[in-house]
Amino acid sequence: MEAGLREVGGIGLKVTGALSGTVFVESLDSTVGTLRDEISRLMGGGAIVKMIVGGRNLQDDSRTLQHAGVTASSRILVTRGGGADASAAVNAGADRARRLEWVRKAAEALAARDSRGLSDDYALDIENQAGSSVAVRPEDRRNLVLGLVLHDKAKATMKRGDFASALDELLLAEEALALCDPALTSCIDNLPLLLIDLVWAAYKLGDIRRLAVSRDRLSRARAGLARAHGPGLERLRSLTGSAFSPELATYMRLEVLEGLVGYHSGENRSTVEASFRAAQTKWRRLQISDEALAMLRGMGYGLQESRRGLRLSGGDVTAAVDFILEQRKAGSERSARRKRVEDWNYERVNYGKTASGNYVDADQLDRLEGLGYDRKLAAEALRRNENRGQDALDELGSKARRRALELGLALQEGLKARGDNGAPQGSGAAAASVPPPSGAGPSDAGAAASSSVPLASAEPMAAAAAKTTDPKLAALKVVVEAFAAAKGITIPPSGGTATGSGVAASTSSTAAEVPAAATASKSGSKSQEADDSAKAEHAEVKAAEKDLVHLVESDPMAAYDIDVSEEGDIIATFLTLLSTGTESLAQSGGAAGGGDATV
Repeated sequence: MEAGLREVGGIGLKVTGALSGTVFVESLDSTVGTLRDEISRLMGGGAIVKMIVGGRNLQDDSRTLQHAGVTASSRILVTRGGGADASAAVNAGADRARRLEWVRKAAEALAARDSRGLSDDYALDIENQAGSSVAVRPEDRRNLVLGLVLHDKAKATMKRGDFASALDELLLAEEALALCDPALTSCIDNLPLLLIDLVWAAYKLGDIRRLAVSRDRLSRARAGLARAHGPGLERLRSLTGSAFSPELATYMRLEVLEGLVGYHSGENRSTVEASFRAAQTKWRRLQISDEALAMLRGMGYGLQESRRGLRLSGGDVTAAVDFILEQRKAGSERSARRKRVEDWNYERVNYGKTASGNYVDADQLDRLEGLGYDRKLAAEALRRNENRGQDALDELGSKARRRALELGLALQEGLKARGDNGAPQGSGAAAASVPPPSGAGPSDAGAAASSSVPLASAEPMAAAAAKTTDPKLAALKVVVEAFAAAKGITIPPSGGTATGSGVAASTSSTAAEVPAAATASKSGSKSQEADDSAKAEHAEVKAAEKDLVHLVESDPMAAYDIDVSEEGDIIATFLTLLSTGTESLAQSGGAAGGGDATV
């Protein structure tokens, strides 16, 4: 096979499923048929090969790979064609690939956004175990968020028992984390935990071949844990204290997997047995006494938190109570942070959006308020300046330009309070379409005032203010009339309608809009199908985003809280096999289920 690959050369494409590894073609200008023939040859020849990329079947052999949507980073699902069972397998694989594509797109969308809350879309933040935000380079942040989100999604998928889909998600997560700066991933344990979950999912699929290629991942997982936790766990102890051992279940599962991989790959018996013995020692330490659990339950603690506290504190009731109280405090702090975010999400609506459609930046707003500026005025300055903090500060620092801002806000708030239907609904309507003049200074007060209220909304504002009898708005009337006069706006008399050029402008505008709308409708009908398809895809990705956000785990201890009952059964079974010399399990694979691919 290696010789065959060298003969083909060119670009390598990753494949999984009935064939796993890398298949080489000359370039992406090669045809789909060329790739199909090469895969068939590597599978022994004569096989009916079906290929799926991003949920789409590659059927037209005459198309180039590039036109078929294949890229150098694509992962191609390969299945064998044939009878009804094979057809069902292909359909199931296509469905899984399609779901994976939605998950990937949703995760990439989440990862591409920062956590400043400038849009209506979901956004995620990176926090350490203390709950503090972690600042990393934008590219590393994107890849780290992508990997962590996909890992959380895969863990939820494994809980449902769908280990095939989980394996696909874990592989994508592994690829994302591999793109991060090694200096970043070497000091956190997320990648080692991911590698352990990946091998566990491979074991659960029940194919010995999957385990045979897992040795490297387990070696990297152990080395990564040593770097992140310290050779003697000193780094971890500095975070958790000496009374807690949250890592115990993780190392126990790692040793179980090392024993399984060693058993199925033919390592010597003593090495395999040593792995299972070490895992057994840790497993025993993780067992919870009924008396200790009942004692905590009698103190009023919940079942789940009691189990976790006892498991992570080695069964010590006093330490478990301390752990539970500490976790409750951390949970309250996380809830308070979420509440602040929710409160801001409501508050930001009052300030409107910038011309580019972003909300006001909360951090910049807090900074300006801390300098002594009115919060609403500072928000308006940021909104008008596209969240450029220095430009907003310059505008607030100029007396003339600040007065222009104050005038605009006073008009908006006064008309909003009056409930006039023609008034702008909030500051977002005030000047989103008219940015302030660049470099405007004190001598540009007239220009700044002009841009603080757009011409499109000045006339109804002036008319509404002129009609008012509210004493709170009476003081504004003079200002509005002067502003309107400067702009040549005719203010209609109270209860009347505009005449003259105002009517002509309105009629002309309406007449111009009618044919434009008709033309747009006619041309739009031609692309309706494409628009519907794009909308459907957008809706799928948004739904996947929502699901991912709900699955993201904000509890840092959850990664270490593993149900170890199955590991106990595995340890007992394989130690018995090793002691009796039984080899039958090596033939059965040692796990339920089956698969036709390697990892």
